[in-house]
Amino acid sequence: MATRVRPHTATAETRHTYVTRLIESGYDGQFVTDQVGHSHAATTAIYLAVSSDFKNLKVREHLDAAEEAALQRAFALAETEAEMDDDFSEQPPCEPAGRRRRV
Repeated sequence: MATRVRPHTATAETRHTYVTRLIESGYDGQFVTDQVGHSHAATTAIYLAVSSDFKNLKVREHLDAAEEAALQRAFALAETEAEMDDDFSEQPPCEPAGRRRRV
């Protein structure tokens, strides 16, 4: 009877490479955990050894996304304020109280 070879039965180096390549390729962490037959993501993390370039890329992606969200909020606020200014500029000026014109 032939033994079925799985990533879990392979050498430690192969497991490290397999897990790392899946994560760096964008696979979901839970998918990777299921692929290697672990019950917990913490066990899978033992085999993860992502490169510094990958870490830097992920940090940059998150920073870019946060910056984009902040800019969108700032532009939306500026647009709202501009619309409010337009609403006030279209109204006739108010007369001070106590100085009403007699008709």
